[in-house]
Amino acid sequence: MPAIRFAKFVLTSLLASAALSFSAGAVNLMDQERNIEGLNDGNINDTFYQVPSPGRDATQFRFELKGYIFGLRMIRSNYSGWYNQTDYAVYSDIKTSGLGALLKKLEIWAVSKGTHNSEGLRPDYHVQQNLDKKSRRVEMIYNDEAQQVDVSIEPPLGSQGVPPATPDERYSADDTLSAILNMMMRGWADKGEVCQGTVRVFDSKQHYGLRMERDGTRRLKFDDYKSETISCDVYYEPISGFDPEDLPEDEESSEPVNVYFKHYPELGLYIPIRFTYKISAITAVLKVDEMEYVLPDDDTIYYASE
Repeated sequence: MPAIRFAKFVLTSLLASAALSFSAGAVNLMDQERNIEGLNDGNINDTFYQVPSPGRDATQFRFELKGYIFGLRMIRSNYSGWYNQTDYAVYSDIKTSGLGALLKKLEIWAVSKGTHNSEGLRPDYHVQQNLDKKSRRVEMIYNDEAQQVDVSIEPPLGSQGVPPATPDERYSADDTLSAILNMMMRGWADKGEVCQGTVRVFDSKQHYGLRMERDGTRRLKFDDYKSETISCDVYYEPISGFDPEDLPEDEESSEPVNVYFKHYPELGLYIPIRFTYKISAITAVLKVDEMEYVLPDDDTIYYASE
């Protein structure tokens, strides 16, 4: 089911415009996300998860994405968050329409919080809530003293894969939302070159790598003009925590997701403005439709759109 894997990668796997003529004051773009208020509804354990409000030293971003399969709009997703010199918080949701065996109907939202330095990102927690009939909830708490991740899943999964991810594999990897920010932050602050290396991910069961290879540049239209983007081939590489039926087929493993990163120096980020995935007769495309951002010490909300 390659389209399902594509949607999952985007979840894990995701600006140069004029300022509006007003000042927002105490801006918090994550407050626009409708599931933030319900973060602690249905907690599995006694932990109360807090998302700090961004200070004036924070860079904030929020973008909406729309996905198409066979030219039909089948995926809607948001990704928003903020970071400063030491901390970050991110939110994402994804909703898909059913398309037979190609794409399941699903709706999921998630929140992650953590710290970062020149070596990379270190999550504090990751909470994910599925909104299907099972309403499965995942809570991952990173214990730095013990160097392990405490994972709570309700209702529980039937398997942790063969073989399951080891404690070290779980702790040393990013959660799905932090992995996206990891990719966006590369190319500055000594976090590694943009679109190079492998981002390790642990999603509460499966541990895999997102291996990145640069494939030149491409000019894409965004915000009414064409500009240069970095074309990046991202390969999905299972490591552990997979049941045999969940492993990708050979064709899926050999075909990358093409991600196009646009550099925004004022944000200190490379924004993935488009994802494409082609396999057999299937073409899936996910594009940033609208974007908002706030710069440090500036309460103005800036907009850009496709």
